[in-house]
Amino acid sequence: MIRFTMLPGEDGDCLLLEYGDDTFIRRILVDGGRSGTYPLVKPTLAGLDGLVDVLVVTHVDQDHILGVLALLDDPDRAVEFGDVWFNGFDHLLDTEGFGAQDGEKLTSLLLEQKVPWNDSFGGRSVEVGRELAWFDDGSTMDVLSPDRAQLERLAPAWVKECARHGLIPGRDPDEIPPVPGFEHFGGVNVDQLAASVFKPDTSKTNISSIGLLFEFEDKRVVLTGDADDRRLVASIRPLAEAEGGRFHVDVLKVAHHGSDHNLSNELLDLIDCDRYLISTSGARHDHPNEIAIARILKHGGAEKELVFNYRDRAAMWDDARLKDRFGYTVTAPERDAEDGFIGFEL
Repeated sequence: MIRFTMLPGEDGDCLLLEYGDDTFIRRILVDGGRSGTYPLVKPTLAGLDGLVDVLVVTHVDQDHILGVLALLDDPDRAVEFGDVWFNGFDHLLDTEGFGAQDGEKLTSLLLEQKVPWNDSFGGRSVEVGRELAWFDDGSTMDVLSPDRAQLERLAPAWVKECARHGLIPGRDPDEIPPVPGFEHFGGVNVDQLAASVFKPDTSKTNISSIGLLFEFEDKRVVLTGDADDRRLVASIRPLAEAEGGRFHVDVLKVAHHGSDHNLSNELLDLIDCDRYLISTSGARHDHPNEIAIARILKHGGAEKELVFNYRDRAAMWDDARLKDRFGYTVTAPERDAEDGFIGFEL
């Protein structure tokens, strides 16, 4: 059994992966979304028997980490963690110990609360090529991103970026900047959009995102955070070549909420994917980008499902003509269900 739940993270990620059989169940929580969505997520966490085996904090951007800070700050939180995977400042440099530069709030909370931190990696960084201790339960977990060079690229700018952009503040910005409306007149030209030149993400924080490949009972789930497309291509290419050109994936969490800077046709041509997950409300950055979705429609396989955890993000793609032409279905929360939640089993 593999059960996947997309939880409300506003414009960010909050994802719960559960797996097991009649004898055990394990839980992996990936990111926490915005702090304001933690009250919506808390009841789900309260039903998890008190333990999340692994909490993955993919990187330090607000839309991934603030909900985690709210969770750790909650004196009545319902879960503890078997391990937390998070690359702090010293992990970027691959050094030991945590000094004065590690004033970021998550680092402080993990140390103060003595939460297990990167124990699966011997306390060192989560990165491609690092030996990983994983559960002996028939499942596997592999790191797809980041690599050592990407972590080191972030290190010199870490303190400056945190101060300038408020990557780990104690609260969300007071107001959400306006973004263009998700409304379009006339048809979407998928072919033209999909052919757009790929321009990779240049964010230092995004390229440090932890990306993972999870396998259990012949099912594969790729979790990307906001990972660098080029790093994902480099990790997945040899897997695809070993399977004759395309690597079958049951679930791909689309990187950076469907940004066109984090999903290339090159990556899509390496995988044969059944489900593409779009995790965002569209606030702040109006994700997903039309170009990214068009690339999925054109290059994402003959038959696929697009899963959105917010209804209005799905609306323009729930088009019978497009679905028939490009071979896809759309799944989103029902109108009478709470927005932000969507779940399924593999």
